[in-house]
Amino acid sequence: MQPRHPHPLLHARARAQRGAAVILALLTVALVAGLAAASVGDLGVAMDQVTGRHDQAQARQLARGAVDWARNVLAEDARSSSVDHLGEAWATKVPPTPVEEGEVSGELQELSGRLNLNNLVRADGSSGSTSADIVEVEQFQRLLGLLGTGQSEAGSLTTALLDWLDSDDTPRLPGGAESTWYGAQTPPRRAANAPLVAVSELLQVRGFTPQLVARLTPFVATLPVGSTVNVNTAPAEVLAAVVPGLSLDAARVLVVQRSRAWFKDLADFKARLPSQEMQPDITRLATTSRHFLATGRARFGVSMVRMEVLLDRSQNWPTVVWQKLL
Repeated sequence: MQPRHPHPLLHARARAQRGAAVILALLTVALVAGLAAASVGDLGVAMDQVTGRHDQAQARQLARGAVDWARNVLAEDARSSSVDHLGEAWATKVPPTPVEEGEVSGELQELSGRLNLNNLVRADGSSGSTSADIVEVEQFQRLLGLLGTGQSEAGSLTTALLDWLDSDDTPRLPGGAESTWYGAQTPPRRAANAPLVAVSELLQVRGFTPQLVARLTPFVATLPVGSTVNVNTAPAEVLAAVVPGLSLDAARVLVVQRSRAWFKDLADFKARLPSQEMQPDITRLATTSRHFLATGRARFGVSMVRMEVLLDRSQNWPTVVWQKLL
């Protein structure tokens, strides 16, 4: 009897089934390998995130430590000195100092030697309304002139800034701008009608170009209303702005003189002016500093942090006006 052979179709079907099983097995292995790799990858990302958060928290603590160091320096200076000048310990920058797994540095920037832009308007009693402070307005316009701004343009810029600062929404003339004007710009915005938070906010005010703001930045600040100018730390441009009739060249001579002998009080400052006919408003001047910008920088592991804090040294221990992490 002849042996019986399976039908050729049966052979083909068996080979197809075996091939499908092999492919299914390979796909299963690939899927398992992919899931395993994804799990390992997710674990790595999670570990990196945990490490990053830990390093950032440590860097923040180091930056806060630098700021607290600055507050201690200012408090000690207030106890030991009645005059503030640029030759004191607080004016020294702390270079990057290595710490375990990182480094920390800090510095104090004195702001009382600058014109406070928020002083341009003052509150009128308890009504909540505001009006322009003529003396401060004249000082700001003189500063603009010293920086190369024409008289007409300086007037328009000052008017626009007053509208930005005052509490009402009625534009001044000429050159003023309130929410109606700002709402028609691209992008539209509203006038703040409140004190400036930062000098860079000037870029939002009508007429203030980036070039002008860059020229103004070393000489102006945005502090609580009512601050005075420290004549021991003010640049020559600020001195010429706060003393009517004082030329920029004469102000530069005063700056050179005070580097050898600081003004011990306002009477000493007035006595050293080139003309006794110059009568600055001494109620707006001082030989001490109240406001400082403390900057703490820190690196820990993979994280870097910069902290800026505005300090008010109206009391022996400086208080924090605001702080921000950068």
